Amino acid sequence: MMNLSNHEYFNVNDGRQISVSTFYCIGRNYSAHAREMGASVPDKPLVFLKPRTAYIPFENASLTCPSFSKEMHHEVEIAIVIGDDIPLGVQNGFEKYIAGYGIALDLTLRDIQSIAKQKGEPWAISKGFAGSAPVSTIFPMESYPHCTFSLNINGELRQKGDTTMMERSFEELIAYCHSIFHLKAGDCILTGTPEGVGPLYSGDVITAEIQDVLTTQCTIA
Repeated sequence: MMNLSNHEYFNVNDGRQISVSTFYCIGRNYSAHAREMGASVPDKPLVFLKPRTAYIPFENASLTCPSFSKEMHHEVEIAIVIGDDIPLGVQNGFEKYIAGYGIALDLTLRDIQSIAKQKGEPWAISKGFAGSAPVSTIFPMESYPHCTFSLNINGELRQKGDTTMMERSFEELIAYCHSIFHLKAGDCILTGTPEGVGPLYSGDVITAEIQDVLTTQCTIA
């Protein structure tokens, strides 16, 4: 199993550490990924949660598929970390409350998720298991950035995304989540994955990149 001790803080590249809270994950925010999953883009953002124990620092992590699953998939996403509690009633101008952004994996136990979908059950186990949200170092942002990002496995490109392809923007996602959940410092929004998701195997080397910002790597044990 992954060593999750002391993995309680997001690391910001300016030296700050932010205590990890709740993950708000956005499904089907890239239409091509929705199609590859046999689904459509929802009328409102599709939100599911991961607990704080889902977090693990991305850099040089050794990830393990839980013993109760046989099929762990990669989903690469841009993560937005909230740096300060957002006051109730705020509807725009969220930039000043954001600590920054980075790259993350929404690791998914696809076999467990498929069974849950068939039975109409929640996705909590398939999406929220311990260590299911590796997140990179966080880089401060002064405005909502345009990001081109990618994921390679063993040197082969598997996913490539561009935030201009999102169905809903960073600001729209933050506003929606805040209107329902009241976002606090340490909350993290995973903003959706582009097409190309697929299985991970023991020995895989995963390299994730935000173009001109950061590159990070982890492995599958």
